Amino acid sequence: MTEKHQAFIFDMDGTIVDSLGDLCDGVNYSLKLNGLPLITLEQCRSYIGDGSVKLIERALGTDKLSFTKKVFDDYYQYYLSHCTDHTFPYENLVSALDYAKKNNIFLFIDTNKPVKMANEVADKCFGKGYFDKIIGIPLDGKVKPDPEAFKEGVREYNLDYKRCAYFGDSGTDILTAYNLGIEDIYSVSWGYKSRQFLETYKMKPKRIIDDPLDIIKIVNGLF
Repeated sequence: MTEKHQAFIFDMDGTIVDSLGDLCDGVNYSLKLNGLPLITLEQCRSYIGDGSVKLIERALGTDKLSFTKKVFDDYYQYYLSHCTDHTFPYENLVSALDYAKKNNIFLFIDTNKPVKMANEVADKCFGKGYFDKIIGIPLDGKVKPDPEAFKEGVREYNLDYKRCAYFGDSGTDILTAYNLGIEDIYSVSWGYKSRQFLETYKMKPKRIIDDPLDIIKIVNGLF
């Protein structure tokens, strides 16, 4: 057991859960309902990372942004009821998180998902109360990489960000961790951005990890 880390902070989509299928189904349901062109799974993958409103805007394209509110509202209602139809934790992820919990490390989620959606996914995939705190965004709130929603949400824990590690699958997550003053930044290669993208991003993580079990090595101070 190491005393190094006080908390592990995780992005949600593409980091702890594979939610691509449900996200794409939700977007396409709302697009179809409004008579708009559908998107492919790969397009959806490239649109994820900056919040649900931005996901809808990218799916619509610049010439159809006037539909944003209606399509988003339809997406929000549908996705809340179907957010775990095909969403699941990545293999070995739960074992790694259990190990961190046993070593008295706080587990937080920091996501650009709306709060209600984030809680629904976490409760169904991991069990209610599994994470110490889940920080999503209010529907009209600031999104990552702005760090303020997370800082405010976990204020009661008095975190020392030099003793925290941040895990994510995108450039947005790397930027968020930098903005929080976190040095131990880990990008995961199993998410929605390629290893090449992560290796060439303007800011570098401490390490790119290829297996959720690597989180156990981080607990033990090996990475």
